[in-house]
Amino acid sequence: MKVLVFGASGLLGTVLCQHLKEAGNDVHGFGRSPENPCRTEAEIEAAFTRAIERAAPECVINLIAATNVDRCEKNMSHAALLNCFVPQVLSQLCRAGLHLIHVSSDQVYGGGGPHDESGARPINIYSLTKLIGEYPVLQAGGCVLRTNFFGRSRTASRISLSDWLIAAGREHQSIQVFNDVWFSPLGMSTLSSAIRLAATQRLAGLFNVGAANAVSKAEFARLFFHRLNLDSRLLKSVSIGAAGLEALRPRDMRMNSERFAQATGFVLPTIQQEIDNEAVKYLQP
Repeated sequence: MKVLVFGASGLLGTVLCQHLKEAGNDVHGFGRSPENPCRTEAEIEAAFTRAIERAAPECVINLIAATNVDRCEKNMSHAALLNCFVPQVLSQLCRAGLHLIHVSSDQVYGGGGPHDESGARPINIYSLTKLIGEYPVLQAGGCVLRTNFFGRSRTASRISLSDWLIAAGREHQSIQVFNDVWFSPLGMSTLSSAIRLAATQRLAGLFNVGAANAVSKAEFARLFFHRLNLDSRLLKSVSIGAAGLEALRPRDMRMNSERFAQATGFVLPTIQQEIDNEAVKYLQP
């Protein structure tokens, strides 16, 4: 299958592209460049049109997003450009039978979980723009995957939650971890498998894609430290309210991902399984 990945040089994009290639797909990546600066709506539309015409893909996967939550809160136009306008343009370009997969966020959930797909309630600019960006994809018959992920980064410009944790542990730095924020993330390798499955099956609709269970971010950090024999005394368990963050954050992002599992045959892993799988990569050179 010929696949065009927008955001191919990002944190998830680098892992996904490699995964798709190893599975035998013809993978084309799109990222910002002097040829494609993508600073304005006009530049984005022109660059995306050229990329799709050149690659002539069977499936388009969008990973482009403004993900810095506090920056989104301060700069709504930046958040809207990447989180709303980008999926809108891709939805228009993919209307002629071209399968579109758009990766969204578990932060659209603002109330108590576990959440099914109907429970979105954004509480900050980031989550609001991510939710708005889902609508054109769904209206065009595409697939939206709400998720959260971690794992060893393959690009120096982006680090994951687990990268930050492991770096602190190895450098013997004390860090704060939230005991009242719950989530159900996947490792990037497993998420790439789920995305490939959605592409192969030409899945349409809205789906949560997360682990079979959930943990607090403090417990997630403790489990990762334990798996890699790092000093868990460096982890200072605190409430997110004490962190002084610019934007409000949801505290319960637990997802029920059974709908995706039933639709695709995907086996939902536990968080411990995902930590074990991703931790091995931090032991490699």
